[in-house]
Amino acid sequence: MITLLRRYWNDLVSYDGGFALLMMDALLAVPLIMAAFFYPLQVLALVVVLAVVSLAGYEGYVIWRKRHPTHI
Repeated sequence: MITLLRRYWNDLVSYDGGFALLMMDALLAVPLIMAAFFYPLQVLALVVVLAVVSLAGYEGYVIWRKRHPTHI
């Protein structure tokens, strides 16, 4: 049973690691870069808004975790 699970694990798990995630992100960035050629100010505004929302969300999560520690 263990050998069967190891074989399935080796077939299903990719060992590319973060590089595969980086390639998927690049697929999302290509349309944004192409749009930047035609609408540079709108794309810049979108990138700035996304960065601010992401930063605010992350900082909010950090503050939440500091004020609500886990009780394990």
